Formats: sequence, structure tokens, C-alpha cells
Amino acid sequence: MALITVDTPVSNAFGREEFAFYQKYLIYSPIPNPEFEESSGMKTGTLKDLKNVGWSPEGIAAGLNFLLKKVEQKKADLFFIYDDEACEADARKKDVNLLRLLPDVQNEQKTSIILCAGGAYESVCTAVEALPTARHFSEAGFPVWLFTYRVGFPGAAVSALDDLAAAIAYLTKDPALGFDPADYVIGGFSAGANLISNWGTGNNGWKRYGLPKPRLMLPIYTFIDLKQRTSGGDGAFELMMFGPDHHESIDVWNVAEHIDQDYPPCYIVCGKDDAVVPALNSEEMKALLDEANVSAVLDEGEHAPHGFGDGTGTDAEGWPERAAAFLESL
Repeated sequence: MALITVDTPVSNAFGREEFAFYQKYLIYSPIPNPEFEESSGMKTGTLKDLKNVGWSPEGIAAGLNFLLKKVEQKKADLFFIYDDEACEADARKKDVNLLRLLPDVQNEQKTSIILCAGGAYESVCTAVEALPTARHFSEAGFPVWLFTYRVGFPGAAVSALDDLAAAIAYLTKDPALGFDPADYVIGGFSAGANLISNWGTGNNGWKRYGLPKPRLMLPIYTFIDLKQRTSGGDGAFELMMFGPDHHESIDVWNVAEHIDQDYPPCYIVCGKDDAVVPALNSEEMKALLDEANVSAVLDEGEHAPHGFGDGTGTDAEGWPERAAAFLESL
């Protein structure tokens, strides 16, 4: 089996025959963005060119090779969350899924880890962030689930929370899936981190849906204080997140206002020089968790651009191993 390298053309890396069943969800984007594909190197460049948008070519290559291995081992399975009736009512639900990646040798603890990639609620960049990170946790013996949620329309953030609740409910209903609802970790990147950060709150998350609380959350370059952004933005991003009533929704969905003593423990990761989502969000989250007496670690690299995923090649490198160590300490 020929391995993927940073010099592999992007189209060849993502277009491998072995990925045929999963290809749509490696970077899930229901809204075509040819301008980004051209400028980023996605269309005609190699994986090495993806560094231009802050992504880790080495991490992406390692993640794709990891998936190749799991496909060959028959340890990669795709589960679609919604039934036919739900999909008929909302066609977007057809693509909501969990990709399970089983480890070579399972950790005795069997803690499942759900990872939600980001993409500004317009796409889900699993191959950039969640897949490279999954490799580290899988090698440590953890079953990993990569989550694709609805994106690309006004109100997507609200629908994504419904999808996350449906996915966790789906996992808890079938013991054969090996998911222990009393012992799971959930991580997210950027918009995916905002998604899981809301999942930790009582008003919007696990408690609201009547589902179990995560043992640990991994918010990676998260954004939790929308009021800071809204004060200087045009509202377009908030429209994508919450729909036309977004101005009235800010208080409800602003994570910074809903962190309390029932919030799950967190291992927070960011880069101080993140030019897309200021590290101030992660720093504020750590301060609020400390104030609420919730266990939390802030792993902050000096140089780690937005979209670093598993941190390969940046000051955040090794964060999945450090997060696993923190999990064991809880």
C-alpha cells in the first residue's frame, strides 16, 4: 500500500480508492467554495501547500495514512444517525454520521472519544483536524468517533447541537457499539469547539437533552464569547450560526455566560498567535472554569496557527498525549 506524503497532490490524497465510502466526509462541504479550493491548493496543489492556510501537511498526511490502515484492518465503520423518516423531513440529515475508528489494541478503560472538526459552520474539516488527532488517541487504545454534523445554512449551530444530541443518543442505545455513556470524552476544533463548548452548558447542552455529561471535553481553539466578536463584526457569522434572530439569541448561546460548577472538566488547547480566533477565548474559558471550581488545563502554544489539528509541526505538538494524561488524572 503506497503511503501518502506531503508531496502527494491533494486530489490524489483525498481521492484514494480506499476512501471511496468516506471521501465525502473527509472535508464535508455542502456549499462549493471554488475560490478557497484554488487559493488554498486544494484543487491543484500538494498537501504541502495546505500550510498556506494554517493546516499541518504532516498531520494531514499522517491522518490519511492512519485511515488507510484502519480501512485495511476493517476497523473503520460509518454510522448514519437519522432514520429515513427524519431524513425525508430534512434532507440535510442524510449526511449526519459518525465514523468509528477502532484501535489495534483497546485500552482497558474503553473510554470513547468523539471528535468534531471545525469549518466555520460552513464545512466539517475532518481530515484536517479530527482525523490526525484520532490517530494519537487510537494508538493509546481509545475507540474514536469522528462526527459530521449539518452545516452551511442559517441556524447551523443550533441544528448541529441537535445532531450531536442525536448522535450521543444513538450511541447509547446499542450496547454492541461499545460506547459507555458514563465514560466518554468529546473534543472539537474551532466551530466544532464552539459546538462542544455549548454541549457543556446546562441551558443548551447535555443537561437540556437529558443525556450523560462528558467525563472530559477538549475545546481546541474554541470561541466562547460571541459578544466580543459581535461588537466588531457585521453579523454574517452569527447569522450562519443562529439564523435571522441571532441578535436576540446571543445571550442564550454565549458560552461565556453559562459556565458553572456543573460544566465538564476541560483540556483547552490554543495558539497565542491564532489570527482567526483569538486565544483570549481559551484564556477566558480557563478563568471561568477556575472560578466555577471545575478542573481545567490550558495548553497554550506560543506559535500554533488556527487549524493546527493535532499540532504537528507547531508549538502545540503533543497535546493529544498530554490531554490523555490529564484524563487519567481525573
